[in-house]
Amino acid sequence: MAAKTHTTGEARKRRTGFVAVLGQTNVGKSTFLNVVMGEKLLITSKKPQTTRNRIRCVLTTHEAQIVFVDTPGLHKPGDQLSRRILREARRGLRGMDVLIYVVEPWGKISELDRMVFAEWQDIAVPILLLVNKIDQAKGSALEETLIAYEKTDLFAELIPISATQKSGISDVVKTITKYLSPGMTLFPDDQKSDQTENFLIAELIREKVFRLTHREVPYSTAVRLKWLSERDDGIIEIKAEIIVERESQKGILIGKGGKMIKKIGSLARTDIESLLGSRVFLETIVKVRANWTNDSDQIEQLTQSTR
Repeated sequence: MAAKTHTTGEARKRRTGFVAVLGQTNVGKSTFLNVVMGEKLLITSKKPQTTRNRIRCVLTTHEAQIVFVDTPGLHKPGDQLSRRILREARRGLRGMDVLIYVVEPWGKISELDRMVFAEWQDIAVPILLLVNKIDQAKGSALEETLIAYEKTDLFAELIPISATQKSGISDVVKTITKYLSPGMTLFPDDQKSDQTENFLIAELIREKVFRLTHREVPYSTAVRLKWLSERDDGIIEIKAEIIVERESQKGILIGKGGKMIKKIGSLARTDIESLLGSRVFLETIVKVRANWTNDSDQIEQLTQSTR
């Protein structure tokens, strides 16, 4: 569920801290965090650059309260929107107690990672390397990856995992916990995200656009909720706007006879009902805002997260 306004009791003393999750696009950062949290709080896609905002996920165990900060994937910037995404990722380093860097078993260090690491030589907090997708590693690729990244002398720990197979996840949580200091918890025990339900719902809709459309369409899309209200019969009514840049993109999203927009709505409604624990009536409409991904004011308006 999204951030709640009530608490379930007074703050308790546990090991606490903020943990940034970084890495290149499409290495599985959001999938990893969804598995850690035990529910879907972050959208995922095989397409790169799905995440646009820093989203905090709060994991509370008996021993610790870990505030994970999911950051947009690191990549070479193109338009103003992609440059904003990269700035968000870099801002994710501020005030962190632990950094997690996620890679795949490539067998060597990528050039982009080398560029990132060159700026990290003076970082004082522990950095943990997660080698994700080990179930897909071929031959000696995993071992070669671990050796290559260990030679950088940047990492306090190197942990092989498979987020999709839920392998190694408990080891990651235990390892993070030992690097945190005792302190008072910052969030109620039952709170799992610092985002509002409106933001999470909009993200679930945007995820379906990423999964069902191709080329430039998903990257030119933003989603805004116009309203959310609960009817007397308990059904939650939601109206959402899907924003694109061109009329041709609008046509693709609507599809022949409205087939595509119906599919997007149907898939999104299933996830939204799981998030809210209620039946949902979802209405989606598509609107055009010309060239919005290169307009800084519109980027801020359409992509900002809600705290």
